[in-house]
Amino acid sequence: MTEPAMMQRRDFEAKIVARAWADEGFRDRLKSDPRSAVAEETGITVPESIQIEVLEETPDKAYLVIPADRAAIPDEELDLAGGNSPWDPR
Repeated sequence: MTEPAMMQRRDFEAKIVARAWADEGFRDRLKSDPRSAVAEETGITVPESIQIEVLEETPDKAYLVIPADRAAIPDEELDLAGGNSPWDPR
């Protein structure tokens, strides 16, 4: 099995965040064009139907993400979006 197929979303997110911390140019690209930056770092093309918003925390601002209720999304819509997650390499 290839590396992307074995990795899970949290693995891809950790890889992207680590690169953003280490590479200011990548962080700027991630904020301005997240779709291209994600593809650059992971090799995964996120479907156009999925919107990516990149938020950078500050010392006085934090974000809490409430994941989508995957059970409430019909399988047909998940298939159109490229799988169960934007990071699904299928």
